[in-house]
Amino acid sequence: MDEKTINEKHQYILSLVQQKRLKDALEELENLFWDLPTGELDQIKTPYNYMLHYMAKGMDDPQRHTLHTRLLKDTIELTDSVIVHRLDTLSNRLYHRKRRELLNRLNAISYQQILKQLETFNDDLAISNLVSNDEQLQQVFKLHEEGLKDLFHKTWLSTKWSAGEREEADLFFESQQILQSDILLFVSAVTLSLTHYFDPKKYCWLIHASQQDNVYIKARALVGLVIITTIHNQRLSHYSDLNTQLSFLLEDPAIQNLIKTINIQILQSQETEKIDRRMREEIIPEMMKQASSMKDMKFGFEENEDDTNDHNPDWQEAIENSELGDKIKEINELQMQGADIYMSTFSSLKGYPFFYSIENWFYPFEQNHSAVYKEFGTQIEKGSIADLILHSGLFCNNDKYSLCFTIQQIPESQRKMMLNKLTEQQMGGLEEEQKAMKLKEIQQNPDLVTNQYIHDLYRFFKLYTYRGEFKDPFNSRRPLYTLPQFEKVIKEPTALTQLAEFLMRNGRFEEAINTYRILIEKEEISAIMFQKKGYCHQKLKQHEEAIKAYIKADTLLPNNLWTNRHIATCYRVLQQYEKALEHYKAVEEVQPDNLSNLFYKGVCLTGLDRYEEALQCFFKLDFMKENSKRAWRAIAWCSFITDKLEQAQNYYSKVLENKPLGIDYLNAGHVAWANKDIPKAIELYSSALTSYKSKDEFIEQIEKDKKHLIKKGISEEDIPLIIDLI
Repeated sequence: MDEKTINEKHQYILSLVQQKRLKDALEELENLFWDLPTGELDQIKTPYNYMLHYMAKGMDDPQRHTLHTRLLKDTIELTDSVIVHRLDTLSNRLYHRKRRELLNRLNAISYQQILKQLETFNDDLAISNLVSNDEQLQQVFKLHEEGLKDLFHKTWLSTKWSAGEREEADLFFESQQILQSDILLFVSAVTLSLTHYFDPKKYCWLIHASQQDNVYIKARALVGLVIITTIHNQRLSHYSDLNTQLSFLLEDPAIQNLIKTINIQILQSQETEKIDRRMREEIIPEMMKQASSMKDMKFGFEENEDDTNDHNPDWQEAIENSELGDKIKEINELQMQGADIYMSTFSSLKGYPFFYSIENWFYPFEQNHSAVYKEFGTQIEKGSIADLILHSGLFCNNDKYSLCFTIQQIPESQRKMMLNKLTEQQMGGLEEEQKAMKLKEIQQNPDLVTNQYIHDLYRFFKLYTYRGEFKDPFNSRRPLYTLPQFEKVIKEPTALTQLAEFLMRNGRFEEAINTYRILIEKEEISAIMFQKKGYCHQKLKQHEEAIKAYIKADTLLPNNLWTNRHIATCYRVLQQYEKALEHYKAVEEVQPDNLSNLFYKGVCLTGLDRYEEALQCFFKLDFMKENSKRAWRAIAWCSFITDKLEQAQNYYSKVLENKPLGIDYLNAGHVAWANKDIPKAIELYSSALTSYKSKDEFIEQIEKDKKHLIKKGISEEDIPLIIDLI
């Protein structure tokens, strides 16, 4: 049986257990692994058969459901164990290769032994520095990092901890000598191990780690809990004791707030690829363009713009524009929101040997790591450029190592030149950040710690050589509020509002709508909330649903300018012009000189065949807006429809002199034909044809306008003939 088949059978058996089809699951497991030790299977089958027997006899058993739940859990754990050991014999994946290579040796080493080895590092390092023995110093680093490697691999590759191993793991929290960084690596190893194989003792240990006073340990463990709970949520339903412990942990208001933050930060990390693409394709090119040509900027009334496609100013949303300062501001705002704007910069800097070792992807940036010591020694001069950069909150730990190794590759003279080229503004920003960190101790800012760690994890799951062999938690789109463990925390109205606004801001409109629905069910309603829900529907082209939400917003906050504009747009798109016109008129009362509103009011009038009134709107727009091609087009068309052919011809002439579209040549051809100027009409139609993808598309457009041509006295029989002449 190959690896793919085994994995498929594994998932099938787990699905049977989730459906509580225990008998079928046990039969499938027994058929799949005929050589399975009968004792392990009998420990589940025997009590289950007795339970069914007593039930069939009609005997009352108050412990029946408790026993059933335990047997379901035991079946899951037995299946996991059998599968992983079977794959160890045939899989070439990194996890199973490493288990084959290392587990025998690592199982002979206890966590307590590793702890003692790690605890000696600080004293050994101090002695080596005191005697200035470089060879001894290298040996100290080597022993420490070998201990870290053993700690990581022993944890990552293990399946289930024994009770003794769990007790030894707790000793790491009690140690006064071990480096904080070493414990943080341990937390990551436990988290990574749980992504492969669920162990209730490791999960319980993460809960314990989340209760530590140290903000770094607490933050890293909580991120791990969120990720593992998301991955293994279905099987956690069988572990009432773990859910009780987690529930107790989540009673702490500080923990609740951090969980809410982590939820947003993980969602934000899922936007990294989109942000990276925007940085490369939009923001940076625009900045370069604006920097090279800051003059002669003219922001006109664009032909295809729809000014209702914006956010309500009342929401204090930034309105994008193309000025250089605004692009810089946009980058700053993304960074302030916790966006990972450095992923593309550092993704190409993960080829250093340091990143060949899996444990190094999770180790916090530490001056006492041999890779850093080699360049900077045990001390980095306070206030130096290296100190400002490498201890900046701008970069995650992973990227700090990349930056360190990159600096190592640059000759000393060029390195100084490069660092000296940092602008005063850049230096000032880093210095200000450090001052802020001094004013507000890191212990009071766990949000920064979780954000950096999530960025570290994102890099591992997206950039590590064997990344395809790991369950990537950043691919999950399941909302955290749908998990029963976090439902109470995330479904709190303030958290839901923050979540909905994040989703809307990042274009995840369907998810935002679902979140707003929950808020409505909780009767957390306001005009702005309905505006935003309507806006999400509108962006998804769900105009009827958008109108419903906007009308509710209008009920709570009548005659709001923004709401009226968007209701009008939705009705116009649905071609309900009379209703749209009512709302455009309401906008006009407040903003009589709004050019966009004036134009779309005219569009609605044309939709109602009220062309004379529409012409008044378009003439007013032409008067108020110099060289408005959209006004010229509208005037020309309305003039054609109302038999003002000379006026139509004059305005189409103006349009054709200013970068015309295919539709402009087509409509001008209609006017020429109506004026009996067939040669001119053929010339214009020929120009129009070149702008369409095919002749069929061109003919389709003429067919749409046939009724207008016939009204102008053109014979229907002549239309196919003129097409053949083109």
